[in-house]
Amino acid sequence: MIQVLGRAFKLLEQIAEDPFRVWSISELAEIIGTSSATCFHIVTTLNKLGYLESLGKRKGYRFGPAINKLCHNSVYRPDLIESVQELMKGFTIEVSEAAVLSVLHGDKRYILCETNAEKPYIMDYHVKTIPDIYYTATGRLLLAYLSEAEIRAFIKEQGLPKAVAWPEATTSERFFQELADIRAKERVVLENNQYIVQVAFPIFEATNKVASAIGSFIPKYRFEGEHREVVLNKLMNLVKEASHALLSKQR
Repeated sequence: MIQVLGRAFKLLEQIAEDPFRVWSISELAEIIGTSSATCFHIVTTLNKLGYLESLGKRKGYRFGPAINKLCHNSVYRPDLIESVQELMKGFTIEVSEAAVLSVLHGDKRYILCETNAEKPYIMDYHVKTIPDIYYTATGRLLLAYLSEAEIRAFIKEQGLPKAVAWPEATTSERFFQELADIRAKERVVLENNQYIVQVAFPIFEATNKVASAIGSFIPKYRFEGEHREVVLNKLMNLVKEASHALLSKQR
């Protein structure tokens, strides 16, 4: 039994390295060093439990919905990435601007995936820890949608923003007012840098909770006139579609 558990976890760990790939039984059997028949029994059990899903006879396997339950409160969110990745690529292809998917976990901001305007069809999935929450549009937006208790815990850990990072929010009263303004607008447009404008919009999930933020970093000289409106409208439509897709997965 212990050997079977070890093989099952080895399969899940390997699949996690490339979570959107579809794996054949023969490939999975090679990973754990067993026959295809033995591997099939393990995979069938994981499939019944919901940790893997079959795409049809002889079409292979990938992560199933039960994985999302394990990952719901962690940085890694395959359901979230799957809901938004094609939309992010479409945004970058259409407007030639990069996009990032960010989440808060504890007192840190993480980028789960991002697109590059120079290579719009390629998605970078490497999780990155970004210690600059007060300086970024996505960081501010994600903070705004935490509960009051979570926000106060964050302040206790990180302190209030310094004037160089967020001059409008250096006192507790002004900080909470800034967050309230962000929630009212449902977006952040940060133009305090000489060269770059940052924008961010929320992606909602069940119980009207914000799952993540979609952000973009645009050269200031381009973020004006018609292009400004196109970028903001495309991002607003993107998060609406992503929120709908994510809610559909969670029902």
